[in-house]
Amino acid sequence: MKSFRLFLIASLIFITNNFLFSQEEDVVEDSTETLEVYLIDNYLQGENEKILVLSWMTNLPTKSKVKIEEIGTFNVSDTLTDFHQTKIDLSNVRFTKNEYMFKIISELEDGSSVESEEYSFLVPFEEKDTSSTKSTITSQQVKTSSSYYIYNFALGITLWLLPSPALAFENNKTKFAILKDLPLVSIGSSSAYKTFPYVYFYAGYVYIPEGFVKNSFRLGTKYLYELPEIKHFVSLGLGGFTNFKGSNGINGEIGFSFLKVLKTFEMAASYSYNYLPSSKNKFHLFSIGLFTSSFSINLNY
Repeated sequence: MKSFRLFLIASLIFITNNFLFSQEEDVVEDSTETLEVYLIDNYLQGENEKILVLSWMTNLPTKSKVKIEEIGTFNVSDTLTDFHQTKIDLSNVRFTKNEYMFKIISELEDGSSVESEEYSFLVPFEEKDTSSTKSTITSQQVKTSSSYYIYNFALGITLWLLPSPALAFENNKTKFAILKDLPLVSIGSSSAYKTFPYVYFYAGYVYIPEGFVKNSFRLGTKYLYELPEIKHFVSLGLGGFTNFKGSNGINGEIGFSFLKVLKTFEMAASYSYNYLPSSKNKFHLFSIGLFTSSFSINLNY
């Protein structure tokens, strides 16, 4: 009986040790985060200058280099950072094809190096026509790329100026409204861990066809509390409005974003309480629209 008890105790100790060891392994595995690279800019600036403009973000602070096939390796950052940008002078390079591949080499805090997947950039190059010995410039891909960026910029401006539909509740009546708030100045961080500014100042306009104040001009500020787990935000705002005819008011607002649109805009819903002290009139405003600070003056630190 004594031997059986010793066997049970030994078995229990063995199982406990294995369980704790496996837990320790899990903790180590969970604490190991995979390096991710988010490429932002990747283009050749000027056909004559041949300056390669690159920028990217990483989810971990790293040192960085760029390795371009058939050309060489270029140092980018000697210090640990999560935001990397560089301009590489390739004016002395004679290009022999339209597309060149490159990799981003990242050095982690522990000294280990990680190579990214292959990226590419497009270049114009000279090729000789053997039948007529005439030099031609192949730049169709570069023109296509430029047109693509112009189209995206025009689409972004259109969406930025697009007014938001809203519902106004005034004197126990529901009324249709249109509003638009344009971010003018945004204050944020240049860190890769921040997607949205901390705060921004805006100018706006509200039109309520059947409202006590039909047209009003708005000025205010909004604070954005970022939710990194879901990559959206909750906003708190305070501002004032006027119709320049004696009807002046103040408003408080709360809102949240819930959908990413075209990688730049956030679909957001908001509620604001609007009060006019002179007439003691008030109305509630519910709206849904698009937000981006990309077209505002961004002050990052």
